Amino acid sequence: MADNPLIAFLASYGSTAASDSLVDENVRITVKRHGVKAIEATAPRLDDIRSNFLESTPVNIILTGTAGDGKTFHIRKFFLDVLSGDEEDWKNSGGRALPVPLAGGETLHIVKDLSEVNDETKAAILPGMAASLLGKDTENVYLVAANDGQLLKFWRDAASNPELSEEHRRDCTLIYESIMTMLRTDVDRDDKDVVRARIFNLSRLVNDRFFNEIVDSVIEHEAWQDGCNGCPAVVECPIRINRSLIRGADSQFRRRLIDVMRVSAMNDKHLPIRYILVLVANILLGDSKKIDQPLLSCRTARARGKAGEYRYTNPYNNALGLNFRPRDIEKLPVFSILQTFGIGFETNNQIDRFLIDRPGGDLYDRLEAIDPVYGSRIFEDGRREYVRGNFVNGSHDFENSVAMQRRRLFFLLDGKTGDISPWRLTIFQYAGRYLDFTDALARNDRQGEERTIRSLIKGINRTLTGMMTEDGEEMWLARSIGRLEGAVGRITLSLRPVYRGAGPAKILLERHEATGRPQLRIGVQFGAMRDACQSVFDLRPLQFEYLMRVSDGSLPSSFSRQCQQELRHFALVSSSFLNSKFSGDSGEKVVTVLSLTRTGQIQPQTLDV
Repeated sequence: MADNPLIAFLASYGSTAASDSLVDENVRITVKRHGVKAIEATAPRLDDIRSNFLESTPVNIILTGTAGDGKTFHIRKFFLDVLSGDEEDWKNSGGRALPVPLAGGETLHIVKDLSEVNDETKAAILPGMAASLLGKDTENVYLVAANDGQLLKFWRDAASNPELSEEHRRDCTLIYESIMTMLRTDVDRDDKDVVRARIFNLSRLVNDRFFNEIVDSVIEHEAWQDGCNGCPAVVECPIRINRSLIRGADSQFRRRLIDVMRVSAMNDKHLPIRYILVLVANILLGDSKKIDQPLLSCRTARARGKAGEYRYTNPYNNALGLNFRPRDIEKLPVFSILQTFGIGFETNNQIDRFLIDRPGGDLYDRLEAIDPVYGSRIFEDGRREYVRGNFVNGSHDFENSVAMQRRRLFFLLDGKTGDISPWRLTIFQYAGRYLDFTDALARNDRQGEERTIRSLIKGINRTLTGMMTEDGEEMWLARSIGRLEGAVGRITLSLRPVYRGAGPAKILLERHEATGRPQLRIGVQFGAMRDACQSVFDLRPLQFEYLMRVSDGSLPSSFSRQCQQELRHFALVSSSFLNSKFSGDSGEKVVTVLSLTRTGQIQPQTLDV
């Protein structure tokens, strides 16, 4: 029978995804070659672009982010679908600014990719764009796509161009500094109103809903029905089996992928749309039997299914790109990001006993019901031989098989059963708690935040004092001086502790609007007057992991010296802020030494100087 053309099309997102398949125009060519409907998710910023240019006084819009995040796709949808632009005009618009009259009398200039524009055209575009951005010209507005580096280089070069007048260089410097500040602080508007523009970073847009839309655009594609109709191997086809595991918003595999995406994004490792498509295509088609052919075709899928060789098509390995050579993975950041979690290599005795001793029970039955193919069916024979002691020379293969089963557990455990935490199978063992904490913060759920905040404060106190304190109510900005260690205690950097909720010196917990990350800040309140320190401790997943591990007993310097130093810098700046606010409390010079009570609480002792 004929092969499903969708499979060959999805394979174009495989090992070549670092080049051709990331480019919007090349994807459209590939669609025509294979004769399938294009895979398109919604353009989440399209409504913002439409309302800006068609429904209100327009300002400039700059779409930025990384390659493959939909910048050109957004502009194409706006030009062709919203403005009803001409297809030929779009095809010929590369490397120049495409003018479009707007209903309000303004002229919109579309630059669909700043990297395509040569130096001569950039010089021609520059004066008009600068005048529009600074509000000197309101009759012309610009819609521009450029990644962060291209955008900053464009204005930085203009600011130092000796061929421009001093006034123009000064204008370009203002624009450069304003755009750089907006990119660094993750805001879409200039709070100083220097630049009349909105900057949309499309790499920040992949949330739960949008991720599901992207996955569904592949999993629910119409060609699955027509292209596979009549295939005799459809039941045993590994591609169809892998599709069933990630199909539907209630798929545990999919929900865990969303969790991983969220943690990665909060670690500033964002995945653009194209790389999510690369990930989904590889989960479906990945094949590790022949390293030179890392993706299944319909023919090889039928062969794997007929021979029962599902160990080569394992979707949990495919999610990490383990069907590719290491040098190929470097070209595909999505797999490098997932591999940083150490999925399959981190474990504990409870998990390995569950895998090797095979106790059965409700959890085992639930996993087999969700996935009857990649569990005992491919693992049981090897497990039984290992238990019998017959794997002396083949232990490496068994280790790989166990790692494969750990990955299956990570992606299929729901994390709420009370049996095994899936995050114990990664280096971010507190990632589940981190996500719950950020969700509680977004809902303003004080009760959901409280237990974690106490653990954070305890971790901070242990890091800064070097003592095994149990105090999770008061934060002490402390350090040791010289060789003042041991039973004598620690000297505080500030004159007073910082409290959660009570007292004039407060711990302020905030949520960054753009990143969604929790942030700690020190503030003070005197009656109705409030003030806050500018320094914040940004709780990325790595910093959160560090504090949780220290709170549970790890030594501060054994896990991450960088996290330790960042926290000490935060304490130093925050204590200076507090001391400046409370310096008038007393005319006496005092030093506060900290020690521990028998119950592990921090006890201050004031010494007169």
